[in-house]
Amino acid sequence: MKYTILKYGMLAGTLLLGGCNNWLDVDPKSQVKQEVLFESEAGFQDALTGIYTIMARTDMYGGHETMGFLEMVAQTYTEVIYTYEDVLKYNYEETNSEACIDGFWKGNYNAIANCNQILAHVDERKGVFSSGVYEAVKAEALALRAFLHFDLLRGFAFSYVTGKDELAIPYVDKVTNKPVAQSTVAEVLERIITEAEEARKLIREVDPLGPAYDTYTESGYKSEDFIQGGGFWLYRKSKLNYYGITAFLARVYLYKGDKVNALACAKEVIESGKFSLLEEKQLQQDETWGYLCSENEYISSLYVYDMEEGRSDVFFGEESSMRCYISDARRSVVFGTPGVDIDWRNQNMFVLKTGETKYYVGKYQGVNRIPLLKLSEMYLIAAEASGDKSWLQTLRDHRGYVNYPLADDCDLTAEIEAEYRKEFIAEGQLFYYYKRLNYDKLPGMSEPMAKHYVFPMPDNELEFGNIK
Repeated sequence: MKYTILKYGMLAGTLLLGGCNNWLDVDPKSQVKQEVLFESEAGFQDALTGIYTIMARTDMYGGHETMGFLEMVAQTYTEVIYTYEDVLKYNYEETNSEACIDGFWKGNYNAIANCNQILAHVDERKGVFSSGVYEAVKAEALALRAFLHFDLLRGFAFSYVTGKDELAIPYVDKVTNKPVAQSTVAEVLERIITEAEEARKLIREVDPLGPAYDTYTESGYKSEDFIQGGGFWLYRKSKLNYYGITAFLARVYLYKGDKVNALACAKEVIESGKFSLLEEKQLQQDETWGYLCSENEYISSLYVYDMEEGRSDVFFGEESSMRCYISDARRSVVFGTPGVDIDWRNQNMFVLKTGETKYYVGKYQGVNRIPLLKLSEMYLIAAEASGDKSWLQTLRDHRGYVNYPLADDCDLTAEIEAEYRKEFIAEGQLFYYYKRLNYDKLPGMSEPMAKHYVFPMPDNELEFGNIK
């Protein structure tokens, strides 16, 4: 049976955006008429910022697509608040599970619709842009559309290895009020790669955080050339910059099983010199783990102004509304021996709040960004794609294992899995790692996973028809 998407692939007449910015509060609140918004370069920039704002919502990457729902189904947590225990049990039809899944589906397609609005107007309004801005706006909108579709694909369809020819999701690439039919897993993946590659080519020569320039730093510029346009060129790590798109492609190519291209993309990011793994001396500074990683290792991330109160405190702590907790016993299994004692992540990612008795995930305290793509993932992709353990050893050296080299005859697959379990706690990547490799059961769990890897599409967003 072929399904069609009903509502979230279309927008006509207005652009729906999120946030508290004054530019949203017109005609009516949170809606901007497209003929007004897209008459200037600033309007396009604001529309693009609005997409990142949507993505940072709690029901999307600002919560359930990172530290919440996706970590629950990956069995990262040993305990969650009782109203979300159904998620741990894969009871996807229960109220709270269904709300998470619906929010994921609707939120991503809402953001995609906003990408489509930008792309529907950007070429015809090319004349309003100053140098390089047209290329950057179009590239980011294309890349974001691909990124959002990819996570819908990973969530709501079979993995490439188990069902590349099965029907997947609708790939919505235009503003329309008509239903959009599902494509197969392979077809969606090819669209994602094509659009991301196009975006990478477009932005390559204009992005300050790209190979054409060596003047970019996160706190500012060595040159004043890019301080213009209301700050559009600033803070490129909080956008899908050139290297973010390249890192995304490394992730997508590996999902497809194309190790040659995955390795090439991962190496390009690593060898760019724009990002660096943490050093031990940095941990001796009076800074949090999350802040140090965001300044050094994040390739692309989402800015969240109320991160601790609006995100971290929602999911972690005795008084939180989610109460996502990893027991000391689970941590001992994840970090192992000697990791419990020497792993920098185990020593720095968990906090004991005043008046509480449990350690909770603390990587989002003292920061204002949520990672979408990190340098550490590039090392893991490089190791898996090449079969060369030196990439993994380099990452381990920067996580406290410099005196514990991998054995020549180590099981590289098992060692990579171990690093994924440590590295991506509360980031929403572990479930997709298991799914990509088609784990029959998750580590330490007895429940067969085959029937749990594909999330059910929301009933009220589907319409029967177009039978294949």
